[in-house]
Amino acid sequence: MKPTKNAGRLLGLLFLASALIGGTGTSKRGLSSADTTTGAFLTSINEGMTQMQWAIGLDLLASALSVGIALFLFTFINDYNERLAHAYLGIALVTFVIVAISNVFHVALFSVSEDFASGVTDGQPLIGLGNMLYHGYYWLHFLILMLYGIGGCLLFFYLLKTALVPAWLAVWGLLANGIVFTGGALQLFEIPVSFYLFVQNGVFLLSFVIWLLIRGFKVQSLQLDI
Repeated sequence: MKPTKNAGRLLGLLFLASALIGGTGTSKRGLSSADTTTGAFLTSINEGMTQMQWAIGLDLLASALSVGIALFLFTFINDYNERLAHAYLGIALVTFVIVAISNVFHVALFSVSEDFASGVTDGQPLIGLGNMLYHGYYWLHFLILMLYGIGGCLLFFYLLKTALVPAWLAVWGLLANGIVFTGGALQLFEIPVSFYLFVQNGVFLLSFVIWLLIRGFKVQSLQLDI
């Protein structure tokens, strides 16, 4: 099954929906730059629980859309290279599972914050538990970024080899996702990185989506050799 121009436009819409939903969820998460060593952290979680629940739902939906993108592309990529298709879909599925697990950590923080707010038990152990859950969430978050970068590199390798998008756009995608992977890996090993390592991918993704919505796939240039 060969990709069509409209298939490219639909892919652009799927990426746009995933980015908007995921970005909205991230903005409502409320965990970044928190001081987890004080009770104020748990108090803030308890007070912002409703907003955070929305963030979790949006995060799961965005990740599910990423799986949908992989399923949508599976037949196209499989016609080019079977192993590449299975690898791309497999990474999307594994990423979804890890996203779900990371959000379990966040949900667990709700219970801890409620116990802390009730004052029934000693607050200090709860602060320590909240700190552990917070760091567990972000450890998984950095792993997700690495998987996102790997999956993106596989996709843009496919787009580069098949010439479904211009070479400069595919190469930009490879570089942008490679930087995301590097940033996630550095943070996983507790090496601070600039926020711009990840902002650059947002700039690329917006450019990629606009290109697809306007131009679709370059089907006349499709190649099926590896």
